Amino acid sequence: MKFKESVITDEPVKGLSTFIIPTKVKDVVTISGSMLGGILFSGNENNKISSLTSSMLDKGTQNKSKHQISDELESMGAEISFISSNRHINFTAHCLKSNLGLVVELVAEQLKHPVFPDEELALLKKRMIGNLEISKDDTKKQALISFLQELYPEKHHNYRSTIEESIERIETITSRDLIKFHKKIFGLGSLNIAAAGDISNKDLIAHIRKNFDGWGAQTIDKLEESVPANKRSQSSLNKNIKDKTSSDIYIGQSVDINDDNEDYMSLMMGVYILGGNFSARLMQTVRDEQGLTYGIGSTVASCAYGTSGHWYTWGTFAPKLVEKGIKSTHEQIKEWYTNGVTEQELKSKKTTLNGSFQVSLDTTGGLIDKILTNAEKGRHISYLDSYTDKINKLDQKQINSTIQEYIDPTMFVTSVAGSRD
Repeated sequence: MKFKESVITDEPVKGLSTFIIPTKVKDVVTISGSMLGGILFSGNENNKISSLTSSMLDKGTQNKSKHQISDELESMGAEISFISSNRHINFTAHCLKSNLGLVVELVAEQLKHPVFPDEELALLKKRMIGNLEISKDDTKKQALISFLQELYPEKHHNYRSTIEESIERIETITSRDLIKFHKKIFGLGSLNIAAAGDISNKDLIAHIRKNFDGWGAQTIDKLEESVPANKRSQSSLNKNIKDKTSSDIYIGQSVDINDDNEDYMSLMMGVYILGGNFSARLMQTVRDEQGLTYGIGSTVASCAYGTSGHWYTWGTFAPKLVEKGIKSTHEQIKEWYTNGVTEQELKSKKTTLNGSFQVSLDTTGGLIDKILTNAEKGRHISYLDSYTDKINKLDQKQINSTIQEYIDPTMFVTSVAGSRD
């Protein structure tokens, strides 16, 4: 399949782009869309406003109560969900082809005319705070928060607030905050909608024009460029969480690279060979040969939309094996950094990544996720056709050179959360 030939792109309404790909799936349609307005757009005063706004979209509109919305969806066997990511407010819908018009109408109504009832907001805040209280004992989450706070200053796009700070911010939010945010952020301008399944371009375009034409434009402020990461340094962080049967560790550092950089794919592949899947080095050595952990892996993260990110190795260890696990992980990373990846490893992982990409396109959900993310990044649809070629062209020598350029084993942050013997 060629995306350029299969995906029908259009702008049926100014400020709203569509990406439609009919598939062989019968009678079912999947829709996914997004607009700028995620967590980073909440403003300096409270970065939880976007998350609560998106979570309240299904709690009632000017014309329908929460229960009426739920009953309508249930009667059709349809689903609609909303969520905020770092940059976007996202929605997803699944429905029968025969109900497409009703579902698009309902999505539009929830986006355009939510009412944010006080009683529903109180329930949502209580549930979110309860989940955050529980996550105070989540060793993986706590280790990651400490890791990211060491890597980035508070104004950086990749900085992570503490759980306590998140609770405090949620507690102060009122329905007036959500109404103000919705009035400013929601509207036409950056809206992308992707759809796949038993669908025609003509039908979806007609429903979109009917329900979105005339909606006002976003008055969104341009997102400021992220400040630089903290200067690299070697440090060890420990958050003691009593009575845990395992501890989680993060070892890594910031990297001055984003996914538009010509070196990004080489670095991504190098890190994937180190710890990207079950057959990667870290799983083969620290897990299988040494028996120190049930789970360990590496990845490059948060390097999108022009923002530099970080790379890390994560692992989980029994309290009595934490020190040994950290030592072994550092040894494997040093070996990888010093001697690089092998041609055989590269060949194997090219096959794996290309296969994973193709498998992800086997479902309508996976298909439109790729299409929508590509649109959010402002890339032409043909970029998706070039992905496997980019993987196949990766060169062992270039990968090893890139590892040497971007990784510094003398400047790792090691963050541990849990119990330690």
